[in-house]
Amino acid sequence: MRLSLAILIILACPAIYAQQTKPVAVPEIHPPVIGSSIGEYEQLPADMTLVPRGAGARAGRLWVRNIGNGLLIIGDIEGGAPDFPRNKSFLLSKDHIEVWLAAGSDVDLPEIGWGNQFGETLLPKGPNSCADYVTNPAPQADELKKKESKCREWAATQEHYRGYFRRLFLRQWILTPDYAVESFASPAYEEITQKFASDQQRNSAEVPEALKPQGTPKIWLQPSPKGYTFQILVPYVFFPPLPSLEVRELRLLVDVFSPAPAGKKTGQYSTSSPARVWGKPETFNALRLNPPRVFHLTPCDMALKGADAYRDVKDAWFIPKSGQEWEYESDAFLVVNGSGGYRYEPDGLSPVIRPLHYFSHNVSPGEWVCGPQLTYKKGLKTEVFGETVAEQGFDARRAENGDLLVKTGPRVYYSEFGTGQCGACARTELRIWEITPDMKIFEALGLGDIVDSGTGASQDFSVSPDWSQVTEYNQGNMDEEGNPASWSSTAWCLGKDGYKECGKKDNVQPPDPPVLKELRQGEQ
Repeated sequence: MRLSLAILIILACPAIYAQQTKPVAVPEIHPPVIGSSIGEYEQLPADMTLVPRGAGARAGRLWVRNIGNGLLIIGDIEGGAPDFPRNKSFLLSKDHIEVWLAAGSDVDLPEIGWGNQFGETLLPKGPNSCADYVTNPAPQADELKKKESKCREWAATQEHYRGYFRRLFLRQWILTPDYAVESFASPAYEEITQKFASDQQRNSAEVPEALKPQGTPKIWLQPSPKGYTFQILVPYVFFPPLPSLEVRELRLLVDVFSPAPAGKKTGQYSTSSPARVWGKPETFNALRLNPPRVFHLTPCDMALKGADAYRDVKDAWFIPKSGQEWEYESDAFLVVNGSGGYRYEPDGLSPVIRPLHYFSHNVSPGEWVCGPQLTYKKGLKTEVFGETVAEQGFDARRAENGDLLVKTGPRVYYSEFGTGQCGACARTELRIWEITPDMKIFEALGLGDIVDSGTGASQDFSVSPDWSQVTEYNQGNMDEEGNPASWSSTAWCLGKDGYKECGKKDNVQPPDPPVLKELRQGEQ
């Protein structure tokens, strides 16, 4: 019904709709005080004019500004003194303001599907693709119907789930002097956790906690001769997910509600967009920040991209964590299909988010190394290398010849899919690269192994304070009687051309305390 009404409005008023689709220019200002008089804005042409959607709806004017750490929305509302709710149960039936905010573009979801260690299985037509899926390869005749039925049920569930998932990319706040409630993404998040990923032990990684709304805008209200005025500050850190570090385009909707008449749940309202359809960002007002707000992903200004489980690099999204221009972002996420080792049948959720974490290390003033894609920045010059580094043990130091040594590890990690030879076994890593003054890179040392701790095997490393010597310690398998094997060591020394093996020893003592504690828990 609401969609039909919106279409009729657009068809009947093409000139109004054309005006609405023209982006609202949002300048950047830095007011010394927020929340007092709006006199300085009242003298300016309004950015948006409220359009009444029924008899008794309030008239009003709106202005929007970027104040450097958030979006400021200013309103001059007519229609007499407001009757704001004093009890939360009357929130919708009394005067209130609703603010919707979304990125300038919609999230692009992958086709419904799931993945395993060999790749993804996609259902481009949803449940209707299941007939093709179950016949490739063809199962036994008596299993065909059962397998297709399970696939269709799973795909239909994903279609339902995706409606809630999309809502996590939009924010709707209901605002009054005493209450501020996010009422669109938060309920969707609860639905996902309770109905689609209720088995927390199994699906905890699939619950998109990073997308859960955090915080609500600040609102200031003042009485006026004709009604009331307001100022609403939406800090960047409360924004919905954004697809670009250069935030230029946003979509905003402001609805101003009057008290509900007897027998009604809500009153009449006025809206900032004549094409408004509830929950549809494409019908909101388009904003264009001028200048754009630019966020920085680590001091190396890394790209908003990341690798999925198959090491394919894709565009990412982020939710701002920093308010000021001199702060740095460090977290983002991909929207991908759920995957897992040996997941050959439809399972999990489609899509999920894949968290991405970026990190940095300061070498000297104006000089940084960053990861996970190894990036080096010195002054105004930045070089992105094809190496992937882990944050654990990430460090850098200057070598005697002036080159920069960059280290990751020692660390213990595990196969993402838990498959292959000794799939559940621990893996170790210690790598050191050398970056020359002209920003060329080569691997100076690469150590690591698969360690089957169930056999009694273990491994550890030590690095000298000046990184001139690295020692790998190895313990073999226990004997038939269960006695632990002795430890041996191999040393590598730093020379002109990287590290060279410089000594082996048997029957040595490993580092105490252990560096790789996960491999020697029984000794702690």
